[in-house]
Amino acid sequence: MSFLTEGLAGLGIAGIIGLGVFSLLMSGFFSGCETGYMSVSRVRLRTLPDADRPLVRRLQLQLRRIEDPILTCLIGTNLFNVFFTAMVTAVLAERFGARGQWLAMGLVSVLVILFGEILPKVLYREFPEKMTLASAPAISVAMGILWPVRWLLRGYTALWRRFLPATGSDRDDLNRKSLAALLLTNTVPSDNDQRFAQALDRFLELAGHPLSENMRRLDSLVTVGPDVTVEECLATASESGFSRLPVTREDGRDLQGYVLVRDLLFLPREEHGLVLPRKFIRSFLLVDERMSPYELFEELRSQNRQLAVVVDGSGNPRGMITLEDLIETVVGSIQDEFDPPAERE
Repeated sequence: MSFLTEGLAGLGIAGIIGLGVFSLLMSGFFSGCETGYMSVSRVRLRTLPDADRPLVRRLQLQLRRIEDPILTCLIGTNLFNVFFTAMVTAVLAERFGARGQWLAMGLVSVLVILFGEILPKVLYREFPEKMTLASAPAISVAMGILWPVRWLLRGYTALWRRFLPATGSDRDDLNRKSLAALLLTNTVPSDNDQRFAQALDRFLELAGHPLSENMRRLDSLVTVGPDVTVEECLATASESGFSRLPVTREDGRDLQGYVLVRDLLFLPREEHGLVLPRKFIRSFLLVDERMSPYELFEELRSQNRQLAVVVDGSGNPRGMITLEDLIETVVGSIQDEFDPPAERE
């Protein structure tokens, strides 16, 4: 500690504050990057307008071996946290004696938790693609600098794997053969379990289905025009039974957004004759027609959406697909209380 104190004394007050701010910012940078790399969507990266630029390709390459940037972030966060803690403790202990150590503990805890953990993690979680793309070059440099430490940690992990039994996380990804082998180790499904067997088979075959097979084409959608009134919109929803209505141009081709009918239910009666307010028109989630259904599941889940518009390579809309459409592909038709009862033979 005396060596650190002597070194800091030569920096002066401005130098000490600058070094402390730098180490705290670097701690937050690595902490935020860890969250960003875990939150970034590979699907959204592929559908960016400039997806072919070198920066995007670099990030995609890092994501293929995500353990390298994640391990780099963990090492960087701990190194700068330790340095920041030691620096603040040395400065305050030199100034206030034993009481300074308690002051350092409280100050470091607040600063590291707030600026080194919470704020950067929230920022990278809210804007994972934008923030992680901006951070990818710096992470590449850090990966090169810290590769000896990563090599030692990998060797340490490999050593423990030789002595500890393998766990479920060490298995290969579940595929058709391994899933079949797993099912054969259990009781063979009875006749009453045919629905499960059929659903399982449809799920395994889903990967080969293009989105065009599951989407609803534009000419089959129940839509409303941009000048529709609230009353007309509610009437269309009542007649069609749909709770989400796409808003199009007069020719019915250009999808401008969609309206969620529940947003209109509690409007005052006197507003029902007015044109649908723009604030109730929600934007569509656009997805590439080249996506697999599994990638679309991931995108809908990460965006917390229920429907998306499928577009071609030029960005032209081809149709609309909902989460319910994907689920029904696997489990069959889903009936709810608003669906008409099936006609009896």
